[in-house]
Amino acid sequence: MSATAAVSMALTVGAVAPARPAQAAITGWFSAVISAVVTLASRGGSGWDPQLEAAKQQIISAVESSKQEILNHIDAIAAADVEACTQAAVTKVAQIDSMPGSLLGPFVNGAVDCAALSSSYFNAVQDPWAADNIGKLMGVIYSIAMLGFAKYNLSTRTLLDNLIRGYQAVQVKMRPSNCGMGNAYPGNDIPRAQANPCTGSCGATRTTETSATRR
Repeated sequence: MSATAAVSMALTVGAVAPARPAQAAITGWFSAVISAVVTLASRGGSGWDPQLEAAKQQIISAVESSKQEILNHIDAIAAADVEACTQAAVTKVAQIDSMPGSLLGPFVNGAVDCAALSSSYFNAVQDPWAADNIGKLMGVIYSIAMLGFAKYNLSTRTLLDNLIRGYQAVQVKMRPSNCGMGNAYPGNDIPRAQANPCTGSCGATRTTETSATRR
């Protein structure tokens, strides 16, 4: 079952997916925090409680355990504004409880704006490698944005709806290319890439570009 379908089903029937230990790889990252995202969506705006606290800790733990791989993907983003806002959110989220109001507000606004920016960037890019890269980060930044909204006792359902639409766009855009998203979220319905996924319709195999190589 895809991450999108699992979230939709959980919200529809009121079931929460069982928590999984945080994974140290971005592959399947969203599946690792799906129960936390469902909790944020179903309880956000109703006051902070132990379930939201557990969801917060699950998301922070998942970010921290896979931070280096996340940062590697961020470093490969060609758009400087998307790269900067995503890196800031990932770097700061672990300190969300110690932020004074003067910092928490800008952090939350920045994460929400960055989530919207990541969706716009994904929709605009034509390069399959760039689309694959931002697609893998979309769940990370939206989860952080939802956590920030929940801390402010605001509803997170709109953010989740936007994330679901983003994943649907990922499935549509990456299906013809077979350039990696088939392995990004276990159990999804994107055709699995073969041994050499980024050939054929995607062109010759390409080394991932980073900000270092761009300079």
